[in-house]
Amino acid sequence: MPELVKIPLASVEYIARFDRPYVGLISDDRPKAFAAVIAAWLPFNLRLANCEVVTTGTLADHKAIFRLPDRGIGFQFSAEEYKFTKDGSSWSTLEEDAKVLLAAEGTLLEVTGAKVASCLVNLAMHLQLLDKRREELLAPFVPEPFKSLMAKRDVKTFGNHLRWADGDALLDFSQAFANGIFLRHAVQFDGKPPMVDIMAKVRSDQEMLFEILGVEEAPNA
Repeated sequence: MPELVKIPLASVEYIARFDRPYVGLISDDRPKAFAAVIAAWLPFNLRLANCEVVTTGTLADHKAIFRLPDRGIGFQFSAEEYKFTKDGSSWSTLEEDAKVLLAAEGTLLEVTGAKVASCLVNLAMHLQLLDKRREELLAPFVPEPFKSLMAKRDVKTFGNHLRWADGDALLDFSQAFANGIFLRHAVQFDGKPPMVDIMAKVRSDQEMLFEILGVEEAPNA
């Protein structure tokens, strides 16, 4: 039987990279794009105090930033990409979060004509084991030469990083939660598939990783 875990903290980051730098997004077209995103997020109670424009550093550092603090959501765009972030994310809030993302994304792409070349989703979470000790659960993932060392030392962290063609996964001790495991996995996409397809792939990869770890989220945890 899978070991039960609760997920006390999770965050997601969605990054869409343009097919080329759209310099207008940090120059002549910025006011129009900035105003368009604000208008798209007004139904979600965006306040002007939570918007800013960064014009310091190199041109690659210039960006416009929008935040919905009560939702833990952020959105920003630069000449090379746009990014959506969500703190305290969960599959239960996915539908509402997607509406916020699509509102900003659709508006930005419509008013600028920018084309997306690739997308990246990073999902990071802390898994807190309810019964088993994390050292026991992670023991099969420790290289054999290190097992004797871990038995003799008070190991503070443990890392395991696997990369494949369209993503990667990082496994470690959680430094934020007792008896917790930190798991981050990334999924890459060519172009900009429909959001429903992106989320289906991310969820499928998460389920695969949970199966490999031998864990399952506890109901109502």
